[in-house]
Amino acid sequence: MPMRVPKGDQRLLRRHNRGLVLNLLRERGPLSRTELSQRTGLAPSVLTRLIRDLVAEGVVVESGKAESNGGRRPTLLELNPDYAHVIGLKVERARLLGARVDLGGRIRARAAVDLPEHPRPQRFLELAGQLAAELLRGKTLGVGIGVSGFVDAVRGVDLYSPILDWREVPISEPLARVTGLPVYLENDVNALTLAERWYGAGRAFRNFVCVTVGEGIGAGVVIGGELYRGAFGGAGEVGHMTIDPDGPRCRCGERGCLEVFASDRFLLRRAGELGYPDIGALAAAARDGDPAAQAAFQDMGRALGIGVKNLVNLLNPEAVVLGGERMEHQDLFLPAFEEEVRRHSFPKEAEILAIERAQLGEDGFLVGAAALVIREFFRLPTERARV
Repeated sequence: MPMRVPKGDQRLLRRHNRGLVLNLLRERGPLSRTELSQRTGLAPSVLTRLIRDLVAEGVVVESGKAESNGGRRPTLLELNPDYAHVIGLKVERARLLGARVDLGGRIRARAAVDLPEHPRPQRFLELAGQLAAELLRGKTLGVGIGVSGFVDAVRGVDLYSPILDWREVPISEPLARVTGLPVYLENDVNALTLAERWYGAGRAFRNFVCVTVGEGIGAGVVIGGELYRGAFGGAGEVGHMTIDPDGPRCRCGERGCLEVFASDRFLLRRAGELGYPDIGALAAAARDGDPAAQAAFQDMGRALGIGVKNLVNLLNPEAVVLGGERMEHQDLFLPAFEEEVRRHSFPKEAEILAIERAQLGEDGFLVGAAALVIREFFRLPTERARV
């Protein structure tokens, strides 16, 4: 069905038509002019002028010929991923990671800098500015930052970051002054979810949950193809869902949160009880046949499954996408996780639910931070800001 084109101001119409074509090429390209006309509903004369301008600008390129249906083979058009780049930054506990990313979501360069423990905001801004300058090349659209915790994406303020020990710290505006570029801030799991939606395992789904497993448990929610952040930006804090109200105390102060039973804290505690120095040693022992080490990962998988089962019953997603650092040991906990999800979700949901591994790995956090900027580039002028 052709897309609806608004009536009104001619400049707005041209920008809207440009956005329609660029988004189709991003999602479905390469496409011929005929396919673009059919999908957008634009008149061939309008589309011809628009394509001519986009090719001249360099944002669209001709990429070969399609199969012929009897006449001349039509020329295919696709987005030029090197038309511009963006910078994605990922805040970790002891490092700030950075990448230069093209419009196709591919990382073209990397950099990193060590962070002091609980850095002062001014020092963080200095280091982030230095990292961005190191990655800056050619036409750069902006900087995206992913950080754990609660984020006000509209104001670009870090409301609470447990790894930085920050509260109410403005990031976007001060860093924009340092870099001279637009800066977008987002929760890191939401950024990863956006990356998987655009470039990874979520491309096939319009309704899914992306769950990360590692130091904490986080989730990003996509509804109708769009990232859902909740009324105040806190959607997806699944790690603090109560699993056992009488359970051990969580770092948030509550008892029996999912993180207590399914994050690295749980595995480190079990490793210590069994005499292993870290999670890697616990995993090696499990793979060598230690039944107690195997049981630790199975317990973790079951607890994670209980939490995700609750999400499945609440949101009815098409898929659950699993990512995060602990996926390196998925062979040890994924069977128990999947059994728990499918056994306790409502029968129909359990039957058709897809359980997928995040395709972008740890790079997804950087690509997701970059995607915050790329999303703005492709936004239709008639769309309100996605916050």
